Amino acid sequence: MDRKTGIDLGTSRLRVCIKGRGTAADVATAAAFDGEEQLCAYGDAAYRMLGKNPPGKDVVTPLSRGVISNFEDCVELLSAVLTKIGAKGIITRPKTVISVPYGITEVECNAFENVCVAASGGRDLYMLVKQPMAAAIGCGADVLGVRGRLICDIGAGKVQTSVIMYKGIAAAGMERIGGDTADDAIVRYVKDSYNITIGKRTAESIKIAAGSAHRLTERGEVTVCGRNILTGQVVRATLYSSEIREAITPVLDDLTDHIKSVLEKIPPTLSSDVYESGLTLCGGFANLPGLDMFLREKLGMNVNVTKSPELAVIRGTETILGSAGELIEVVSAARDYQ
Repeated sequence: MDRKTGIDLGTSRLRVCIKGRGTAADVATAAAFDGEEQLCAYGDAAYRMLGKNPPGKDVVTPLSRGVISNFEDCVELLSAVLTKIGAKGIITRPKTVISVPYGITEVECNAFENVCVAASGGRDLYMLVKQPMAAAIGCGADVLGVRGRLICDIGAGKVQTSVIMYKGIAAAGMERIGGDTADDAIVRYVKDSYNITIGKRTAESIKIAAGSAHRLTERGEVTVCGRNILTGQVVRATLYSSEIREAITPVLDDLTDHIKSVLEKIPPTLSSDVYESGLTLCGGFANLPGLDMFLREKLGMNVNVTKSPELAVIRGTETILGSAGELIEVVSAARDYQ
């Protein structure tokens, strides 16, 4: 039985697709271990424990800022997911497509492959694909065409911006900023403005409930509970959408500067293609209301958010699994980490 699989191992979400079946797993990149270091929960069940320090449990997130920070725990997590969905089957070529970030070191890139090898018992055959290429395919870009397309993939731990054209990446850049950076900014804002400490999970819920990137996308208010750093007591505070936008504006400015730095690398002959087609946003952070409007004003170009932006990479990976010939040759080209 053909069980070709694609893996998108992200900072916040782990997604696995199976050829012909679509996305078979979409879980939080989190794992919980008991006192004997045995995996007792993973995915969303483990994520719900994060930051709560449950007795006898050690809850971890094995990726940080887009790269693997805990090899063994990552292997345990991925192995559990692959086993549950029955993704270990007959060997085919290529059996497993692994998306890896652009701009990471060779050691960091090898870690992604080694995790997948260890999680599957070393029986599978692998092909590494740069995430910008998988994201572009998932956004519907013609990666075999001669017109340049500007794609910005904003995840939890990193942002990758690239110009894709004629079988390759004409220009690209990666920065370790994203949804997690915005959560950190909200934590600091609440502490500085209200003398209240909150966890990153709470900050993420605030961002999802009332966060926005543009003044025209106000979303009301949200009530937050935390510990007052002066009295030590649990208190409540009401945050308005405008405050959350103020908190994450430095992150949005850094994102803008990152995209501009990639635009500066574009060959003059590609500039007209890029400005004509505009910027396509994908990745989970692209769901932030008003982000397209914010970037449109800052960059002076058209900005669009692709459908279900958080699934762009895994969609592209599934397309690669079902392809052959020229597309396979393009995406499995020699590694380029910088």
